[in-house]
Amino acid sequence: MSRIKRVVLFQPASAGGNFEYVAIPRQGMLFLSGALAQWEGPNIYEREIWFEDRSGLMDPDKDLEGVDILMVTALINEAPRGYEIARLAKQFHPEIITIGGGPQMSPMAEEAFNYGDFDVIVQREGEDIIGQLSDVLLEHRGADRNQYLAKIPGISYRKDGGIVVTNRQGLVAPDFVELPDFRSIKDLNSDNPMVGAVIETIRGCTESCTYCQVIQQFLGYRMVSRETEFKRLAQLRELAADGLVHTAKNGSFQIFISDDLHAPPLRAVKFRDERLARLQGWKGHTDGMNMICQVRAEVGQDPELISAMQDANIKMVYVGVESDNAENLIAVNKRQEPGQMHKDLHYINEAGLTVVAMTIIGLPFDTEKSIMDLADWVVTVSKYQTVNFLTPLPATSNWDSLVPLDENGDLLAEGEMRPYHLYTGRQFVHQDKRWTMQESRDLFDQYSAKLNSVDDVYRRVFRILRTYKLRLAATSRDLSDILATKLSDATEALRNWSDAASLTRLEFGENITERVNLLVDQIRAVSQPLANARKDAADAIGSRVNELSESLTLLTGSTGNRELALNISGRITELTELIDETVTVSTRGGAKK
Repeated sequence: MSRIKRVVLFQPASAGGNFEYVAIPRQGMLFLSGALAQWEGPNIYEREIWFEDRSGLMDPDKDLEGVDILMVTALINEAPRGYEIARLAKQFHPEIITIGGGPQMSPMAEEAFNYGDFDVIVQREGEDIIGQLSDVLLEHRGADRNQYLAKIPGISYRKDGGIVVTNRQGLVAPDFVELPDFRSIKDLNSDNPMVGAVIETIRGCTESCTYCQVIQQFLGYRMVSRETEFKRLAQLRELAADGLVHTAKNGSFQIFISDDLHAPPLRAVKFRDERLARLQGWKGHTDGMNMICQVRAEVGQDPELISAMQDANIKMVYVGVESDNAENLIAVNKRQEPGQMHKDLHYINEAGLTVVAMTIIGLPFDTEKSIMDLADWVVTVSKYQTVNFLTPLPATSNWDSLVPLDENGDLLAEGEMRPYHLYTGRQFVHQDKRWTMQESRDLFDQYSAKLNSVDDVYRRVFRILRTYKLRLAATSRDLSDILATKLSDATEALRNWSDAASLTRLEFGENITERVNLLVDQIRAVSQPLANARKDAADAIGSRVNELSESLTLLTGSTGNRELALNISGRITELTELIDETVTVSTRGGAKK
């Protein structure tokens, strides 16, 4: 039996909410794939990371043929799709192993087993156990499997009608896998690059806001080593150089720094001082990178840190504003004071950073008037904004304390799965005496209409890139047809000329030299538009050049005209170099438009 096993790591299509989730790859699967790559065990794992937002919807019947392991993660509103794929995978391929995990399934293992048909659910992080777990599930398919699973920490599995949860002690080192496995992303190439890359520098958070899942999913506040940060920065530069990150004409590209709190507040002295020193060390390593990170408003009280951020090319900051109501901030354990926050945001703006203010509406002390007042205020202290209704998430205090609704806005029946596709932050999904589900949707629309939503920016970027790709593909096909036809004609003419070569050597030599010169001039005339075409057009041309070279070999053998051969060979070499140059521009520059 082959040691090589195929693994597909699957992220369902986004069901709504913040559009940034579509713009950049989430890192969980990148690190799991990297962990499998470095694992040393009885099996070798070939990996493919399938982000449906990039590569389209998966067909479990066709696309999982020959796959040994399917790994699925999902945010809350993606969970139904994740469950569906796992369930269908088992139906179409009964021998396939299914593993679930992530912020939704980790605390909701029973639900995942019931609706998704998983073999195992991984609790929290899993890089350190994923290799061992995969080997156990592959090597032990009988009644003895459970005794091996019981030895793996931090997983849930079914046994005797119940669910066994194995205990995990300690935390995974945040750089257990030094480099995330970007190159295993399906369909990632210079024709379909990432809109922006992402770098993880820390895991966890110094805060304890009640609405946030990060606190439970990534315990503590753990920085990767300084050496790892530099390795990850170098990796991103290499990806951009290979055309795998969308790059502007001036060579710059976008980098999102983690999704957690990159720069901690002043009161977290130890972490803040270490981050400052690191940022100062980044200077010179981030040239050409337009960096984006998430911070608290208190960074506005720290000019030294802001200066270091700017020197490291951090240009945009997402700031958790949440609310300008002091009572609301206290209710969600957000250690922030509205008056000071206003001053901090003004300073951040004055320093030259682009601010994206993240707001939450529907907090306990909100009224319709206070929500509209928040919209009026937040656009004065930030260039872009995001908004979400307060939404209960697993492993947060809101999950059990807020009474859930069904998709019609009525109380959820006992035992019925929540309508996760509505958990996008665009409406209430729990009972509230102030607004029904529909009224909350109307309120969301009124509030959003006043904002300069950052989601709209991402939508415009995607629309531009999609239009460019379609135009590029059409241009590529047209040029490929034109140039291939020209070269085919030239090849056929060359073959015909070779038949008459022995009769009129001198006349033939002048004739073919003139025609090859003409061919080179024709190629030069279209070389610039070809530089914007895709590699398949250049490949077609290359094959015709090879035919020309083969015909030349036959020709020189029959005529023995060495001078003529050298002349023509030189011109075809020039033509080949021209094509090679075109391929280089196409594969590198084509992604930079």
